[in-house]
Amino acid sequence: MSQKQNLYVGRAGQVAVMAEFLLRGWNVALPEVDVGEDMLVVKDETGELWRIQVKTATAKPLQTGYFAQFNVSLSQLFGERNPDLVYVFAIRDSEGWGPFVIVSRRQLALEHTSHGVGSISRDDLILRFNVQDSYLRCSDRNFLPYRNDWSRWPVLRH
Repeated sequence: MSQKQNLYVGRAGQVAVMAEFLLRGWNVALPEVDVGEDMLVVKDETGELWRIQVKTATAKPLQTGYFAQFNVSLSQLFGERNPDLVYVFAIRDSEGWGPFVIVSRRQLALEHTSHGVGSISRDDLILRFNVQDSYLRCSDRNFLPYRNDWSRWPVLRH
């Protein structure tokens, strides 16, 4: 995939994630300057704020299911922020978006340090998610609890 096509795919993933937040009733803001997050999600009534980093990949077929690969900057993964960062890994397959793999920076760092999730390449952690209907694994770890886990952002009624 060309670098230009990567930019389009990445932006499409951000817009898909933004649309999901908006449909759930949450306000979304795009930072004018990228200092490590792609969007800010706000609960208007309380001012609660989440920093969101969207990573997007196109699914590649396997004999059963497919896989998607992502790069996460190690400096971002191990750099604490307040409020902390949440990753949304957006996977695009031949039929559309999904699943979204949603995991906090802190939890992903723990998955890496405690369970060896991912592999290091230069300054990045490389994550390869293997996906089937009821199966989501990364480095032989079960990631099903993170599959479409929008529980931090329940649907709001306005």
